[in-house]
Amino acid sequence: MTISNREPTILTGWWDFAVRALTALTTPADTDACDRGVEQLARESVVGNMLHRASTVVRQAWLTSRFRSVAMSLAAALMQAPASAPWMPWRVAGWMIAVTGATALGLNQLAPIPLGPLTWVVPSALVAVGLLVMAAAAPLSRAAADRDLRHRERG
Repeated sequence: MTISNREPTILTGWWDFAVRALTALTTPADTDACDRGVEQLARESVVGNMLHRASTVVRQAWLTSRFRSVAMSLAAALMQAPASAPWMPWRVAGWMIAVTGATALGLNQLAPIPLGPLTWVVPSALVAVGLLVMAAAAPLSRAAADRDLRHRERG
């Protein structure tokens, strides 16, 4: 498509603008060069330097945090299923789902305005599913182990 050099009218001016805009947007760009340019711009900017320093401080604080060490050890203990209790991760997952639903139900009661007639349905379903998963943790664990075994045998 070529753009003529004639005097633009209101109709041809918009057409010329659209053609030039689409041409500019659809020309191939060197994305690696663009990424390097944005990275360089961020490095040289005051805001970029402040954000980088803040992220470094937060990262170092997180790595040395007591909360992180306790949370990681708790997660490892809960999610590491010993041979004698392979159902434990299922029971923990069911508990987490039930607590999520119960929390949502409790928070719905604290709302300053009514949220609607059926806002209790999804949180109640979460509580019910969570309790069901907790109760059926052993059969679910056996079924998951059997499925994994069948998938490994296939290939």
